[in-house]
Amino acid sequence: MELGAGVHPKVRLRASLLRLHREGWTASRLAIHFARTEQSIHNALTRFEQHGVQGIADALRSGRPVKVLPVHEAVLMGKLDEDRLWTAAQWIEVLGEAFKLQITPQTVRQHLSALGYSWRRARYAPGKPLDPQVEQQHRASLDTLKRGHWTAN
Repeated sequence: MELGAGVHPKVRLRASLLRLHREGWTASRLAIHFARTEQSIHNALTRFEQHGVQGIADALRSGRPVKVLPVHEAVLMGKLDEDRLWTAAQWIEVLGEAFKLQITPQTVRQHLSALGYSWRRARYAPGKPLDPQVEQQHRASLDTLKRGHWTAN
């Protein structure tokens, strides 16, 4: 546990502290070695005696309550089946209208990421081929503008 890469540094420190204590180090020697107070060393040893290995790790902190609930996620999943592009602002608008929910774009992005969706910046490109007649009219207008003859048509 004290060498695990994915283990929190405090937990690794407590595991090292316990190993050295089992080898016969005193609390004062441990305090000097780890640059901690003797009281913090005693606290860590007491936690281990009372709770075992689970006492080494910190308990989960409560944090903020989740704003986007499974009901909201179901609406998001239903809307994602539609054939269209969505922005975070549009998602906020949809959830606000449906549930009177006020969230930030970052919250929407985090929940979509947790659901397994990713996104990228939308491109300004036509989704389907243009009508050749309309395209020719626009190209003619652009050619006129390039020549410096502007007309309001």
